[in-house]
Amino acid sequence: MEPITSSVATAGIKTAVSPLSALISRYQPAGVPRLGSKEDRAGAYRRLLDASTRAFAYQYQFSNLRREAGWSANKLLVAQMPTMWEISSELISALNGVRLCGSVQVIDAAENLVTAVGDLNMNEKRKARFQLQAEALVTAQKIFLDACREELSYNARWYQILRKRKERRFLRRQTSS
Repeated sequence: MEPITSSVATAGIKTAVSPLSALISRYQPAGVPRLGSKEDRAGAYRRLLDASTRAFAYQYQFSNLRREAGWSANKLLVAQMPTMWEISSELISALNGVRLCGSVQVIDAAENLVTAVGDLNMNEKRKARFQLQAEALVTAQKIFLDACREELSYNARWYQILRKRKERRFLRRQTSS
């Protein structure tokens, strides 16, 4: 058996190390979001959706209680004010999270959503006007969700013909039944 020269040993080490280093460099632990990653953006978008839904639910409840019970509900409503402030700060914080990692289209939809939440008047005495404001908020949520789905590539692209065909069939079946 011939002794191994240093050049052969070096070549052998380089050959073994390059695939191994390629595998190690591609390693990303599952469930650990990376800054600006798809998981990070989806988490920020989900947080804003949750915060806007919570704010909407509290404001809807607050408004209906004020309209139905009148002045007799004031003590209960005043006791709920710290919770409302906490929800508002959570909503603004979630918006800032979207501003940090979102695309321009998603940020615009998020700002419109937060504006719609702010436009919901809890002291509105006319139920029809309040309902219009609530519907505007739900529409803003849908627009934000669609922008998020598009940005995260959850919607089929124009070149994904089979996927788009399956979606159209599914939607036709939904509307026909």
